[in-house]
Amino acid sequence: MKNGVQFKIKGLNQEKNLNILAKKFPIYDIVRVSKNCSIFKVKIFHAKKVRKTLIEYNFEILEEKRVGVLPLLLKVFNIYAISALIFCSILIFAQSPFIWQYEILGEKSLTKQEIVDFIKDNFTKNKYKLSTKSVEGALYDEYEEISFVSVIVRGQTLIVNIKEKLLPDEIYGEFKPIISEYDGKVSEIELISGTLAVKTGDYIKAGDVLVYPYYVDDGVEKPVMANAEITLDIYHTSSIMHFEDRVELIRTGEEAEILEVLLFNLPIYINSKSMNFTLYETVVEEQVLIKNNILPLKLKRTTYYELEEVKLHETFEEAKERLVEEAREKALLNSGGCDIIKDEYYTVEENENSVTINYCIVEEVKVGKVDEN
Repeated sequence: MKNGVQFKIKGLNQEKNLNILAKKFPIYDIVRVSKNCSIFKVKIFHAKKVRKTLIEYNFEILEEKRVGVLPLLLKVFNIYAISALIFCSILIFAQSPFIWQYEILGEKSLTKQEIVDFIKDNFTKNKYKLSTKSVEGALYDEYEEISFVSVIVRGQTLIVNIKEKLLPDEIYGEFKPIISEYDGKVSEIELISGTLAVKTGDYIKAGDVLVYPYYVDDGVEKPVMANAEITLDIYHTSSIMHFEDRVELIRTGEEAEILEVLLFNLPIYINSKSMNFTLYETVVEEQVLIKNNILPLKLKRTTYYELEEVKLHETFEEAKERLVEEAREKALLNSGGCDIIKDEYYTVEENENSVTINYCIVEEVKVGKVDEN
């Protein structure tokens, strides 16, 4: 074993307890130092659980240490990490007096890029030589759309907060229709103002107009705010098909593993075990090796589980309860999460060689807003 954790233990009944331990975790390079003392190795990932098990078996742990290439690599990387930290600190100190980012807030008709370009072209990036009052005055003089502007420097970011002058359309507002965000069926309507475009029982699609922003007076359309509370029934469906005789893939218990040490997501060390499975399932796990380290070292563990095809026979009646629940969970997943479930039901469709369960969840959604004033 190239990499792992080595334990040196002392205690009674070692052979019996080590056999029990080996059934739970792979054990390597076992050496009997004496009748009551042994040395063995385990994988790094199992060390914590092995230590806990040894204590439960009343063993005294005389020594626990990491062995192999990986611990040596970690020590080397720690040295490089310290050097990199010092180098980065020097870089941070050298570039700290300068502005590197620009944040523009509150713009509407103006664009962020034109404001940033104007500041870059007319003012220094050195924040200790920059006058924020001068930037404010220059922006106010340059753009007539601006009614108020404030400029501050926070860290290495110049923040410009703008308030633009109101245009006539913005002062008086523009009435807009109420638009549906969903596909569904109209179940209830409470109109406050405006003209209805739908009635109870209508099926609608997302984007359809529900209420127009006007009312009709003696044949003349007059603008008004569209205001209503409309209740929609939204239908979330799913289907699951069942075959009495089918083939499924299950794990055989055999597995293979690849360990990779990654730096900036690039492999710098690989420890792999040969894998010759015809059918397999892959599980990938990543673990940060050293916390609070400037170098982003990760340990990537890829496990391949061998699969085999198994023929199953299961009648619909035997599987019905499970299938209905699976169909319901699938419908809920398709909905993205329901706030109010109004109704739910399922139908069974029998085909020549299969049976299909169709599940439907009816969600109640309110569209529009009632004016309380």
